[in-house]
Amino acid sequence: MFQNRLFNMALIIIIAISLLGVISFVLWQTYLSPAAQTTSGTEKQLEPLSAKEMQEYSVDTGEITTNLLTNNYMIVRFTITADNSDAKEELEQRMPQINQVIIKTLAGLSPEDIKGTEGVNKLEAKIMNEISSLMQEGKIVQVVTTKRVLS
Repeated sequence: MFQNRLFNMALIIIIAISLLGVISFVLWQTYLSPAAQTTSGTEKQLEPLSAKEMQEYSVDTGEITTNLLTNNYMIVRFTITADNSDAKEELEQRMPQINQVIIKTLAGLSPEDIKGTEGVNKLEAKIMNEISSLMQEGKIVQVVTTKRVLS
């Protein structure tokens, strides 16, 4: 059985490929999988803010009027809540960038994208993700639409 040199080489190659596959699978499951990264204990859980803290850490964007993807325009106002006072201060300093994020986000949407509760929730989530990527101090807890006029 082991007399044939070609058979021996093929057997060694198959065993080596199998070992590499098993090792890469174990490494993927242990270190590189998205599930392993989200379950790591390095991030602390955010406690819900009280009403007083929400009011204290919130920033109002003021009314923003911008064109949508179609010829319609929209007047919006958002209240953005941070998780601490340092993050609120950073939000206030980054207000021009935040307004830019909101305008760019709305410029890529049509009135159909913003219709109903689901549309508003998607818009708020998208704006929250964009603003969170700008933040260096603290985190954004929520973005609330306080005014929305579509014309």
